[in-house]
Amino acid sequence: MKKVLKYAVSALIAASLLAACGNGAESVSKSGTSGSSAQTDENTPESSKVDSTSESGELTKVGLSTITQVSWAPCFVAQSEGFFTDEGLEVEFITPGGPKGFQAMHAGQCEFSMLSQEPLLIAEEEGIESYNIAAMLKSRVYGIISSPDITDVSQLKGKTIYASDPGSAPYVFVCTALEKNGIDPERDVTFIQMDQNAAPLALANGEIDAAFINLFKTAELTDVEYNTLVSCFDEGDAMEYLGSTDFPAEIVCTTKAYAKEHPEICQKMVNAIIRAEEWIQSHTDEEVAASISPMLADFDSSVLAEEIAIMRDIYSTDGYISEEGQSAIIKTLKEAGVIKTDIPYNEVVDMEFVENYKENK
Repeated sequence: MKKVLKYAVSALIAASLLAACGNGAESVSKSGTSGSSAQTDENTPESSKVDSTSESGELTKVGLSTITQVSWAPCFVAQSEGFFTDEGLEVEFITPGGPKGFQAMHAGQCEFSMLSQEPLLIAEEEGIESYNIAAMLKSRVYGIISSPDITDVSQLKGKTIYASDPGSAPYVFVCTALEKNGIDPERDVTFIQMDQNAAPLALANGEIDAAFINLFKTAELTDVEYNTLVSCFDEGDAMEYLGSTDFPAEIVCTTKAYAKEHPEICQKMVNAIIRAEEWIQSHTDEEVAASISPMLADFDSSVLAEEIAIMRDIYSTDGYISEEGQSAIIKTLKEAGVIKTDIPYNEVVDMEFVENYKENK
C-alpha cells in the first residue's frame, strides 16, 4: 500500500533541500575553534577558504555540522582526545545539525555533516549527491514507550503519540511500527508536536499515550512509569521494524564533489573517527563521558555515563557500512514511502577511506 502522507512529506523535505542548496542555507553557528576566513567563491566551504592544505604544518580547517547526542560520541572523542589534531585537522562544530546541517554542507558552509541517512537518500533522488564515509552506530537506538496501561503497539489505535517531526527518521519509524500492527498513521492516531526532551514528562502527566524515544534516554526516566513497546536493541524488534540487526543509519557524510576534490582531508576525518571508535571500546563508560562532556555541556556527566553504557554495544568499532546494512536501510525507507528507488550502494556509500585506514593501521 502506498504511504501517501509520507510521500508528501518526503516531497516537502526534498523541496526544502533543493531550495536551501540552490539559494544558500540559513545561518549556522560555529564552536570549538576560532579563526578568520578569506573571501572566495560563495559556494566554497568557509573552513576550506583558509589553510586548505597542511603542507606548511598548519592544521586544515573543516566544518562539521553537529548533533549533540551520544550517538555521535566518536566525533566528540576525536575532538577531545586530540585525534583530529593528530590527523592535521582543526574542526569547527557547527549547529544546527541534522537536515539543516546537511543543507548547510551542500550550501558550502561546512564540509562534513552528522546525519541520519533519510535526508541524504531523499536528496540523492533529487540529484543532490553525497557520500556516507563513516558509520557511528551498528544499528538504530530507536524505541517506542507508552503509559503503563498499554502493553502492545496494536493498542495505540485512537491514541495520542509523540513521534518527532513529520518526515523525520523517528516519525517514519513510528509510522512503520503502527502500520505493521494494523494501524493507519493518517487516520487512527493523533500525533502531537513537542520538544523531544519534554515527551517523557508529557507521558507521565497523561498528555500523550506513547512516545518515540532514543533508547539511551531511558537512563533519564527514573521517575517515569512506562512500558517499552518497541526496542531496536531487541533482535526480534530490529528484524520486524528495521529488517536487519545491521542498520548503520547514523553516519558522517560529505558531498560527492568534496570527496573527489579533497580525498586526503576525507581520509584524515575518517582516520580520526575510527581512532575514536577504537578508543571508546578500550575505555570505561565514565572515561568516555568525561571525554565528551565538554562538547555536551548541557548533560550531567553521570547521566552521560549511563547513556554510554546503554549504547556501548551499538557503537561502530570500525566505521564500516556494509552492503547488507545499507540494503536494509534502502528497503525499509522504500517500503515506508520515504524514497522511491533502490539507490545503489556505491552511489551513496564510499568505504575507500575506511578500507585505507584498515590497510595502513
